[in-house]
Amino acid sequence: MRRYFQAAVLFFFSVPVWAGGQAVLQSGQGSQAEQAQLAWLDDEHLRMDITHPPAEILLRSGHLYAITQVGGVPVVANVGNLDQMAQILGQGNRLHGQIDRKLARSVASFKATGQHEVVAGIRGEVYRVVWQDAQGKEHTDQAVLTTNPTVVELTRALQNLGAAANKGGDARSAEVIRRGLGVLSYGRDYRLVSLSANPPAAADLDLPTQGVDVQRLLQGLGIH
Repeated sequence: MRRYFQAAVLFFFSVPVWAGGQAVLQSGQGSQAEQAQLAWLDDEHLRMDITHPPAEILLRSGHLYAITQVGGVPVVANVGNLDQMAQILGQGNRLHGQIDRKLARSVASFKATGQHEVVAGIRGEVYRVVWQDAQGKEHTDQAVLTTNPTVVELTRALQNLGAAANKGGDARSAEVIRRGLGVLSYGRDYRLVSLSANPPAAADLDLPTQGVDVQRLLQGLGIH
């Protein structure tokens, strides 16, 4: 789960227009690779299905939900930030420092290399990105970027997920958006496996009609 939120935080920046779509993204490589299913209707309605741990992350009108299964019964938690999300999904407090260290305070260089790569069937241009973290340490990454409108939409959809997780912006994302680009891959953190411009059914992004509401349960027990 940590990797997908790091990817979402990377692309945090507000944008106005959406058409919807579906995608599969991969984080890591080889035996460490993990995949997540993504579906979105607009900038306020996004679903991410992850496998480690098994859960559905749902963004609805600026609110973030974690949906898990206990004995076949959906358990829904409305979470205010990424740290709460991590605790609910059994990740403890590990995410906070890890993601903060992934944020770019500034970008020293953002240059096309002249090389091209096909990712998820889409031809993109390879960029070399040099950036500094909050401690001033310099990092160099490789990204494959494109002007494909569906990829641009997906990149921007993930920004709202990062915003709902209440994490700060990233200088790299600002540069990607300023150039009107979308991300096909970025280092080992993010790589598109497949992409479709067909939006999901609206019902696919609904909250469960039956299940356990964690907040209401705790309030009923006198725990706030």
